[in-house]
Amino acid sequence: MIVLGLIAGALTTGCWLPQLFKSWRTRSTTDFSWLYLAVFGTGITLWMIYGAMEQDLAIMVTNALTLTLTLAVVGLKCWLDVLGPRARPRAEILTGRSSRPSAQPIDVRVVPDGTTNSVGPEV
Repeated sequence: MIVLGLIAGALTTGCWLPQLFKSWRTRSTTDFSWLYLAVFGTGITLWMIYGAMEQDLAIMVTNALTLTLTLAVVGLKCWLDVLGPRARPRAEILTGRSSRPSAQPIDVRVVPDGTTNSVGPEV
């Protein structure tokens, strides 16, 4: 029976890996709500405690791994959604330059000596 529990737990825990990799690759965790992560994390923690009380290795191990992956998503969400937007404008203020491309077009003209002269916003 413990093998069945470990296989089931490995499959449900492994389902977090593609989502975690996709969030890392796209640098987006907006699809995860904070409420979902809090409720899900609490439920996993309670399952882990239940597994410890029942001395069920499959429940303890698989829920510990699921909680670890959930905390990784929480950390990624903090980094991207909370810390990321705050850090970008500060860096732009310190350097005095925007990292975003300008929406205004740059007018490039050929001057008499054959070189080009850019007229427009600085990049």
